[in-house]
Order: sequence, then structure tokens, then C-alpha cells
Amino acid sequence: MVEDPNALIGFLAIGILLALVGLIIIAITKPIQRHLPSSPTVLFTPPPGDVFEHGLALRADRRVLSAALTGLAVARRIRILAPRGRRGPVAVEVVDKAGLTPREHAFLSALRPGKLRPRQQRRYLRALRDIGIEVPDAAHAPDVFFVKGRAAFRRRQRKQLTRVIDETRREMRRDDLVRRGSGSFHLVLLSLIFLATAVLGAVLILGAILEGAWLGVVVVFVDIALVFWVLTLAPPPLLRFTDRGRALRTHLSGLRSYVRLAEGERMRALQSMDGALRTGAGEATAGGRALGISPRPTAADPVAQAQLDRYVLIERLLPYAILFRQERSWQREFQHVGGAPDLAQNVRVLGATLNGLMAVLEVLVIIGKVGRAVGLVLSFFARS
Repeated sequence: MVEDPNALIGFLAIGILLALVGLIIIAITKPIQRHLPSSPTVLFTPPPGDVFEHGLALRADRRVLSAALTGLAVARRIRILAPRGRRGPVAVEVVDKAGLTPREHAFLSALRPGKLRPRQQRRYLRALRDIGIEVPDAAHAPDVFFVKGRAAFRRRQRKQLTRVIDETRREMRRDDLVRRGSGSFHLVLLSLIFLATAVLGAVLILGAILEGAWLGVVVVFVDIALVFWVLTLAPPPLLRFTDRGRALRTHLSGLRSYVRLAEGERMRALQSMDGALRTGAGEATAGGRALGISPRPTAADPVAQAQLDRYVLIERLLPYAILFRQERSWQREFQHVGGAPDLAQNVRVLGATLNGLMAVLEVLVIIGKVGRAVGLVLSFFARS
């Protein structure tokens, strides 16, 4: 059968129209996602809590994982194993397991099954060889977790990482930071559009295959892929915050103002009375102690000590630079003050890998929830 060009153009136009509707929904919700209450002051110390909570409070869910791994790397609790460039496996090796919090341990454990089946063991050992680690069996392998490559167990990661994020949200509710429920209406609408496109597309694909209209099959697949891609651009569920949660977001807003400053302005801020890391006598200020600098000078002269303190500051705030989308300028500054070039490169690789993983993860979760809800409604009407 010869495909009708008008029908093919019509199918493609329908897909583009649905994608445009999805983009309009996203354009409406994006400003809500990015809005933060204004802070009266510029702050350089993170608020109480961890990067997971702060990322969700910022509605930067897709950057939480890369920010968390970067924080563990600069704290020297893990080592990032990645080749140059964007290709090849990416793994993390635990260096200081004792220093991990329960949430960090759960996060890393989500990247790999606790007990590998024989086939998984073979994949894992081959992946270790790809990054230069030769061991006779998995029992002798170092504590390495893959986030990209043949030993990145995506099915487990999708399931377990969802649990880690959901548990963080539950803890934020228990800590009276967020209210019950979230603004997921935009995700529900987008998921319904995708499910309708997928179901209708499946019917059209079946008909096209039976009639031998293979070009029609390709066009329908393009429509489905286009709508799915639009869904990956959607903001995460919009948490509703309590007074404590809004205070946390205000603090993070002040931190964002500092992170967004140019390097020279940050240097001047560190020399001001409010932004100094040390007193005139050399002792750490309250802000300096909160960042983890040494209580007393350890360098031979004030200039060297200031450089060392600045290094600690950048290390501490690099995960937040990722949350605030300022990682490139902060990575350059990190290298400028003596940070390892490989770490900056690996942070970029982690960001490209984990941000995409979180985008797909969120899409699959919301599609699954909406699909189950639609199934329950249909089954109810079928019984009645």
C-alpha cells in the first residue's frame, strides 16, 4: 500500500500540535518552579539540612543527584571514576563509608543491587575492567557503584532512587517544611497527553503494519517520541511549603545571590565585615566555622591562609552551584584555587548523566501513577 502524503502530514501535525500544547503548559509552570522568596541579605553559608532537602526545597529535583555526588566527592568520601569526555562508563568508589549519613548511604546503595546475580556479576566485572580495575570475582571488588555504563542497573536505580527522593519528601513533611500534597496538575495533564498519544499511536501503528505503511509507522513513532521529550522538560512536582519551609527557601535565596556573584564580587564580599571567614586575630568567624574552615590559621602567612579558606569555601558551595545552575563558573574558580582538574571534568560528566536520569525517572513515575489512576477509573466503570 502506498502511504497517503496528506495523512502522513496530518499525523505529524497532530504530534507537533500536542507537543506545542505541552510546551505551553510547561511555560506556564516554569516561572512558579523558579520563583524563590527574596532574601534581604546575601548569605554564603548553607542552611541546616543536606543537599537532598535543599534541592527539593529549590524545586531543582533533577540536579539533586549530581549535587549530592559532587558534595561527597569534594568531601573526599567518594572518588569519581570517569574517562575523559562524555563517553564511557562513570562510577563512584566509596572512600570513607563511616562518614556517610543514612541518606547518603541509601542513595549510593540505590545505584547497585546488594547481592548480584551471576549475570549481573559478569556485567559488573566487565564494567570494572573498563575503568581499569581487575579483580577475580565480585567478592574482591572495591566498593564501586556505576551511574553510567553496562553496570548501571537502571531498573534498580529507577526504583530505589525514587524511594530515596520520596523518603526525603516525607521527612520534610515530618519536619514541617512542606505541606501534604504537591502541585502535580501540570504533570498529570502532560501525562494524559502522552498516554493518549501512546494509545492512539499504538492503534495507528498496528493498522499501518497490517497495511504495510511503514512510513506511517515511523511518523507515529516520531509523534510519540516528541510528546515524551516534551514531558521530560516539565518541572517537578511543586511542593507546597509551610512557614518553616518558606524560611528555608528564603535562606537558600540569599545563598543563591552569593553563588551568582561574579568571582571578583565574591572576593570583595569575603573581605567585608559580614562576609569575612576570619576575624582580624585570625580566628574563624561563625560563618567560617559553619563552612568547616580550621578554627585557627594553619598557613604560614595571611595571604596563603586566605587562599586556603577560599578553597574550603568553594568546595563547600560547589554542590549548591550545581543546584543554582552556576557550576561552570564555580568549576573554573575551583581549578583556579588549586582544585583537581579531573574533579571539575567529572562533575560535568555526572551532571550530563544524572540530570538526564532524573528527568526520565520523574516522567516514568508520573506516567505510571496516572496510568494506574486511569486504569482504576476504567475498571470501576467496567464493573458498573
